[in-house]
Amino acid sequence: MNRFYIDKLIVSGGGHKTTVIDFKPGLNFILGPSNTGKSLVMDCLDYAFGFTPKKNRPSKIVDNNYGYERITLHLATDNGTVILERKIGDTKISVSGTDPTVDHGTYSIGHKAKNNINAVYLHLLGINEVHSVRSAETGSKTQNLTWRSMLHLFFIRQADVARESSALLAPGSVGHTASAAVLLFLLTGQDANNLDADEDPKISEAKKKALIGYIQKKVDEFTRRREMLEETLSSSKITDPRSSVEQVRKEIAELQAQVDAATRESQQLMSQIYEWNSKLSESRTVGHNFAVLRQQYQSDIRRIGFIVDGASTVSPVRKKVKCPICGEETERIQDISFINASAAELEKIKRHLLELGDAQQSIEYQQENIVATIRTLEEKKDEIDTLISEQLQPKLSAFEDELEHQLKLIQLSSELEIIRQDETQYRSELFNKETEETSVSSKHNILEDYDYDIICGFENKLREILKASKIGGATTARLNMENFDIEIDNFKKSVSMGGGFCGILNTITTFAMSAYLIDLDRYAPGFYAVDSSLTQLSEAEHKEQNDTIKQNFIEYLIAHAHERQVIIVEQTKRMPFIPAESEENGIHVIRFSQNKEEGRYGFLNEVYNPEDQ
Repeated sequence: MNRFYIDKLIVSGGGHKTTVIDFKPGLNFILGPSNTGKSLVMDCLDYAFGFTPKKNRPSKIVDNNYGYERITLHLATDNGTVILERKIGDTKISVSGTDPTVDHGTYSIGHKAKNNINAVYLHLLGINEVHSVRSAETGSKTQNLTWRSMLHLFFIRQADVARESSALLAPGSVGHTASAAVLLFLLTGQDANNLDADEDPKISEAKKKALIGYIQKKVDEFTRRREMLEETLSSSKITDPRSSVEQVRKEIAELQAQVDAATRESQQLMSQIYEWNSKLSESRTVGHNFAVLRQQYQSDIRRIGFIVDGASTVSPVRKKVKCPICGEETERIQDISFINASAAELEKIKRHLLELGDAQQSIEYQQENIVATIRTLEEKKDEIDTLISEQLQPKLSAFEDELEHQLKLIQLSSELEIIRQDETQYRSELFNKETEETSVSSKHNILEDYDYDIICGFENKLREILKASKIGGATTARLNMENFDIEIDNFKKSVSMGGGFCGILNTITTFAMSAYLIDLDRYAPGFYAVDSSLTQLSEAEHKEQNDTIKQNFIEYLIAHAHERQVIIVEQTKRMPFIPAESEENGIHVIRFSQNKEEGRYGFLNEVYNPEDQ
């Protein structure tokens, strides 16, 4: 789609030094105190755009031209430049430049003139055919699409910035229906060239209001639930819960594998400990038996030693005894031959005792080795059990808790998706119900022709900018189709906001709509200009600077400076801060000092306030 932006504004003639304002493609600030000609810059631009002065809407440059004679506006297009020159007080505009698609010559500002400037500006937007739009609710009245009927969406003068009526509708003589029809054409391409007969629905007004109230209540419920879910999910700092769940499950599986491996090792060690304890028990039994045998050996040695020692002092003796069977006396000789046998048995037992001592030492050494082995196995098992109980199990429990938390987040994410769908559906129903025709059949409400899919995109853009600017209730903002103006928290702008808020809201509303047109690749110039959007806005003194609407709105503009040309005209003292000139960041600052000795005094050269003459 064709785009053009403002390159240069020149005011010249009358013997004055030529006044020049150079604009850049990005974000342009025109700053200065009161009475330095800031609004006159906008007035001169408007004059070059074909403004016709009227009694109730005069032109400052016509009434106070200070002797200057002409205004020249340089526009930059994709194909070159377009230069428009208009003498102050004249109705003709001379067109020249390097863009080969634009016919040079003299054009009139009158809409009924055969060669009027309207055709040039529409051509710069890519509109080369005649389009008509509805001009009234009744009948099939139409009027031609014009540049001036859409300019209020991209160019807001100081007198219009804080108006209580809808900023999407043109101020002045352009009617409500015609203005809404122009925007409809810009958004959809729908015109009234082939106007069909109106079809009027017959629905009870009371029923409509009750149904709107019910739908609005449901929208509010979904909005509150959505905001709560979004805040919960945002505070979790997890952008993709499903991926996080898979990662946690993987880590749990790895930890569980470590726990299982450690448990198996602990069980194996316990089996080995049981086995070695069994061996120790057997060894101790053998040792006990050896001790008993030692005692037996020692007892035998004492007994046999006593016999041998006693017998060595006895000699053979003959003794007469009576036979107990036959009664005859016989002689018995005491036998001492057993002494040698006892001595031999004694020596044998002593050798066995020595061998038993060696065996006992071997058993004791074996027991010491077994005990040392058991101690080593028990220490290793304790280490593994400690690893399981103090490290692996707590980690596993923590990951299981995290898994449960993230599964809950997935559940909340799914609920949020459903809530968003339900909210959009109910908003769509609310939109459709508000735009239903309830008047007599002879009238046509142009707002019926709007589709919610188009308005939904605008509302998303609007809420994005309102939220970035930290305006309270931003997430509830929507376009009320009954008055074609925005409302926040179900309150219409005109009844809930002061002039200062109306100014910033009107600015954000038109800024969002013009940006939305570009996002849709629809008809729109590549510039947006507004005069004194911050001037009337006063905020609570207790607020930190970075919490103020002014600060955050300006920061939003700076962050999006490269998207298109934006011109902000504002009093220096009303600015939350003065942005730094930066070609890289797309920031251009033009400052008027109101000081003849410092910087640029004001807009027009050689024009000073009486006190500074």
